Amino acid sequence: MRTLRGWIARAVVGGRRWRNSFRVRLLMLGLIAITGTAITLTYTQSIQMREALLVELHARARTDGQLLNAMFAAPLIERDYASVVDSVSESVRAGSFEALLLCDSRGMLIAAAGPLSDCNGPSVPFKGLPLRQADGTVLQMFEVALSFGHQRLGLARFAFSLAAVDQIRRELMTRVVVISSLAITAFMLAFAIAQSQVTRPLNQLVQAAEAIGKGDYSVRPRITSRTSELTILASAISRMATDIEERVTELALARDAATASDRAKSLFLANMSHEVRTPLAGILGMLELAKPGTADPAVRKYLDTAEHAARHLLTIVNDILDFAQLEKGRLAVTSTPFSVRALVESTIPLVAAAAEERGNGMEVRIADDLPRQILGDEGRLRQVLLNLLSNAVKFTSQGTVSVEARTVDAGHRLLLTVADTGIGMAPEMQQRIFESFVQADESIARRFGGTGLGLPICRQLLALMGGSISVESSPGRGSLFTVDLPCRPVVDTVPATAGRATDRPPAARRILVADDAPTMRILLEALLTRDGHTCDLVEDGNEAVAAVRATDYDAVLMDVQMPRLDGLEATRKIRKEEGPRSRVPIVFVTASAMAGDEERFLAAGGDGYVSKPITPETLRAVLAKALARR
Repeated sequence: MRTLRGWIARAVVGGRRWRNSFRVRLLMLGLIAITGTAITLTYTQSIQMREALLVELHARARTDGQLLNAMFAAPLIERDYASVVDSVSESVRAGSFEALLLCDSRGMLIAAAGPLSDCNGPSVPFKGLPLRQADGTVLQMFEVALSFGHQRLGLARFAFSLAAVDQIRRELMTRVVVISSLAITAFMLAFAIAQSQVTRPLNQLVQAAEAIGKGDYSVRPRITSRTSELTILASAISRMATDIEERVTELALARDAATASDRAKSLFLANMSHEVRTPLAGILGMLELAKPGTADPAVRKYLDTAEHAARHLLTIVNDILDFAQLEKGRLAVTSTPFSVRALVESTIPLVAAAAEERGNGMEVRIADDLPRQILGDEGRLRQVLLNLLSNAVKFTSQGTVSVEARTVDAGHRLLLTVADTGIGMAPEMQQRIFESFVQADESIARRFGGTGLGLPICRQLLALMGGSISVESSPGRGSLFTVDLPCRPVVDTVPATAGRATDRPPAARRILVADDAPTMRILLEALLTRDGHTCDLVEDGNEAVAAVRATDYDAVLMDVQMPRLDGLEATRKIRKEEGPRSRVPIVFVTASAMAGDEERFLAAGGDGYVSKPITPETLRAVLAKALARR
């Protein structure tokens, strides 16, 4: 007994000595340090990895939401619910989603597959809603509104399993735990050999872990120690940092790709505007020049037909450009005084020939109390009225097309109505016709043609002007379209003809024409020569600058897109010249029709611009205005 007590007492004393020894304290401090580093690294990397994976999941959800809208918009519009149900089941069966549910605009269930069945569940935030299942798995649910144009078709709820995310997280934690264990073992062995060889690598590891935890994934620990365990730990940290950095880089590249795609679309539209509108302008101009000298009725009919086809193609191009600008919110409207009476009376002749060809009569009714002038965008309102009149003429044969302008609501609202006695339309189509790319039905599309963009553009333009458009129709009894706009009369009116193109040409001038398209040079020369002007022709901006330096011109007609030196840069060079020739009036003649082009042209030093196709009256008016400015 006495021996046992002595052994216990010696053991207690020895234990106290071992616990209080400097080596043990230093060893424990080292173990605590490396263990704390491993725990911090595990925690921070686990969070960073999960966040990166969730960001990738959210990006996939946004992309899949767009794909779902594109995949189900047409079947929902057509009410092809059988196809919707099959597509939903196939998507879940193929593994694209863990669950997928579609509801209509009233919140009624259309189709569901997987553990989702409620259209009226809790609202889903932007980052998704986690749903814990009975088997312990977690799903991340997202929601996307299904629409076509501005028509809401319903919503789709879809879910992805977070099992893969949690599995990667567990693997990451397991890897760090294993590496941490190896590091602790390496530390204990290295402690006995040389403490100096261990302290420095540990400090590097701690610094790397802190940097990575703060989001600096470019930091890599540099281990010079021969201790293999620490080298493995450093390599593992580098690999984890590299993996996370690659994920973040992929997300950034995806974002940049989307931005580049948007820029490419805008560039394509600008190029299409120039490449299509320039030859169309040449065709229309040449036809305009050829008709007065044609006495043969058959040949004149051919020319009229060709002009009608070219203008129809130009209308399609303009609709596509307008639609693209409206989609991006880049199309703006102006507010200037104009006469509604003059607008209506000047628009009717544009469709009169087509109406006469189809045997239609035209009626115009303008209220006597209509204000002399109102504030608004005359050009865009003319575009709306011309589209409605063209449709009325197109869908009416041997009937009547009528236009009425009046005010209501004590003169605060302007109503423009276009009525026809044509084919009409069914009630279910009266809302769909204002959707993009929608025709009444395929037979009508084949019979009458069209892109289905005219009425949607009209609706969006009127919305920008604070107005609206509605339709009343029935099959076989014609249609009545009503444009409702705010009516803001101008108190101090200006003459109704102010700002309009004049038919009287200005005095004879010497004018330089710079355009790379031979057809446009010929057309501009013919138009100017017919007004008594003298013309010199050049093909690019360099030749234009040289010509201005050598000759005193009264004005320059400058194309914008030309090889070697474009019109904008050529204008800037001319404006930098010394003497009066630097102030020569420059009018841009361009096919560009994108938002902001006019401001860009004038900022380059231009005195005006005219968009192709060109009419003699418009060219004459813009040229006279530019000459007056100088």
